[in-house]
Amino acid sequence: MVAAAAAAPTTGAWTHLTGVSDPSSGVIRLYVNGVLEGEVDCTAGWAGTGETAIGRALYGGGHVDQWHGLIDDVWFFPSVLTAEQAAQLAGVPVGSTTPLLTVETGSPAHAVSPILPGLMFEDINHSGEGGIYAELVQNRSMMADNNTPVHWSAVGGSTLGLDTAHPLNDALDRSLRVELPAGTGTGSRAGVSNDGFWGIPVRPNTTYTALLFAKASQHIGPLTVAVESADGSRVYASAQLRQVGTQFPDQPVTLTLHTGRNVPVTGNARLSVTTTDPTAAGTTLWLQHVSLFPPTYKNRPNGLRIDLMEKLVALKPKFLRFPGGNFLEGGIIANRFDWKKTIGPAWERPGHQDDAWGYWSTDGLGLPEYLQWTEDMGAQPVLGVFAGYSLWGGHVTGDELKPFVQDALDEIEYITGPVTSTWGAKRAADGHPAPFPLEYVEIGNEDFFDTSGSYEERYAAFHDALRAAYPRIKLIATMPVNSRTPDVIDEHYYFSSSAGQASTHKYDHRDRASTKVFVGEWAAQEGRPTPNLNAALADAAWLTGLIRNSDQVLMECYAPLFSHVENNTWATNLIAYNNLTSYASPSYWVQHMLTQQLGTTVLPATARALPSVAAVATRSGKTVYLAIVNSASHQVDLPITLNGLNGGVRRKAKATVLTGPSRTTTNTLDKPDTLTPKTATVTGAAATFTTTVPALSVTVLELTLN
Repeated sequence: MVAAAAAAPTTGAWTHLTGVSDPSSGVIRLYVNGVLEGEVDCTAGWAGTGETAIGRALYGGGHVDQWHGLIDDVWFFPSVLTAEQAAQLAGVPVGSTTPLLTVETGSPAHAVSPILPGLMFEDINHSGEGGIYAELVQNRSMMADNNTPVHWSAVGGSTLGLDTAHPLNDALDRSLRVELPAGTGTGSRAGVSNDGFWGIPVRPNTTYTALLFAKASQHIGPLTVAVESADGSRVYASAQLRQVGTQFPDQPVTLTLHTGRNVPVTGNARLSVTTTDPTAAGTTLWLQHVSLFPPTYKNRPNGLRIDLMEKLVALKPKFLRFPGGNFLEGGIIANRFDWKKTIGPAWERPGHQDDAWGYWSTDGLGLPEYLQWTEDMGAQPVLGVFAGYSLWGGHVTGDELKPFVQDALDEIEYITGPVTSTWGAKRAADGHPAPFPLEYVEIGNEDFFDTSGSYEERYAAFHDALRAAYPRIKLIATMPVNSRTPDVIDEHYYFSSSAGQASTHKYDHRDRASTKVFVGEWAAQEGRPTPNLNAALADAAWLTGLIRNSDQVLMECYAPLFSHVENNTWATNLIAYNNLTSYASPSYWVQHMLTQQLGTTVLPATARALPSVAAVATRSGKTVYLAIVNSASHQVDLPITLNGLNGGVRRKAKATVLTGPSRTTTNTLDKPDTLTPKTATVTGAAATFTTTVPALSVTVLELTLN
């Protein structure tokens, strides 16, 4: 257990430290110059029986130095010291050490970054395939395995196989071959079924859109495309393709399926493609790009899942960082996000192995869909470009890097170029003639893992080319570089809950002349598949620090964003779901509270003798937003002083509170609303007043100045 101070000691000055073990209260405390700065739960007390070490500690089984400086006048007391006694020992007035939160309402520190809160997405935990990308058929392109048509099963005695002799096109270089048995006919259907992503979701009064390419060894028909129970005994919705010819058509056949009002809600359905045509007996059917979409957000073709998008839109993000993450790099260079293979019609995209996270990506969620996603949220893209390094260490430099630099230039032209440009014309052909905005481009991802040290050279090559072609675009480096000056550095932090709660002041003393920061991935790691309350408290404490320092931290985004509950590879994620429903975690609500109830300027706020409290104050006009995180297991009576008031403050204030009975309390699919913010009115606000914040809570007070 560690009770830590909010800041490092001042070089060259003596600091008075008092450590107190209070087993009767179940805590240990740290006083710095008489002021309580650290307090953590510790019911056992100090039970050491050996020597006492000052300035040293055990780490990795051995003694290590924790302090480099002078130590003098060490005292031990046989009883628990009070706060008053700690102040007296430090030689400071007791009144200067009592708890107090002071806010300077009339002296704004700096503006809140206008693009601070955003989202980071990569296809991890089936967050794209089987997640926000609304496609319901898994392995629709038959490309997920070179030997077996995975997720496809025979119906009625058919024989299945992959057939490279009958490709759809150069991208989808195979098809699903279905040998229909001799007994096919009336009352004896035959064909295939697909199990989807842990089932196909079904709801009543719902319209589905199916697309497919089909051909046969002779003219047959009709084919029935159906959403049905897992055992095929009940059909929930169906449509028919009247006739199948002997050649794949140029465009997919589109069918509309609609469930009736009495259809049950189930996540365990399947999609089938079958025939009862007697003339089809003994023939061969070939299928490719067999797709099924439910209704999508804003009814976009090839679009996104509605409930997940609604949760994201509710956060009002300023940006979306995409496509990752390790998904951008790939485990090997060949499996990177190759954006040029993710544009055009979905059935002309070959897809690739998402080897970073262990499954196939159709790349149906490609660059055009990412860009439309940002536009539909009212956000801007933060584009990650592949920079010549892959997750498992492969990298290229020199002349071998040049094609990847050109790819980045072409990608930016696709996004921002006029329709008269080569790649702007391709964007227009994909359905979006107007250019998209693009202010930030990130060169690579987590290149501090590159032990070859090649990022310096690789970054310089991209920096020079992109700066020359697009001087207004701001460039983000993934680690410090020496030969060039990036506009922003991307820093990633995954921490324990205790570390997150202790790190709220990380950026308080940052050199204001240094490169600005993008905290592009961060999260407390506790809870599965989503964070529990303890992690949410850590996330809230950390976020108060990012807001307080948003003159330096220009952008932040929690990661990962999503997890399918059936593929929870990365334990702790903001939002989780199955194929029917989804829920928001306590940390989601922390994001919602602290970024929605947020002013335009940061106000100086100082917490004294409040070790369990992290706070940040912002202001817009006459409204002051005071976010208070109490990580302690007890409520805190919080004295607040509002300095700089000209006309006072209204007595009634709005309080939004997230709290729960224990640190491990969380939300689940079955109980999605266990922890959600509650709003109440508090009275008694004044220039100096005391409010009570619950144990284990995040509170945002909305104060109105007169």
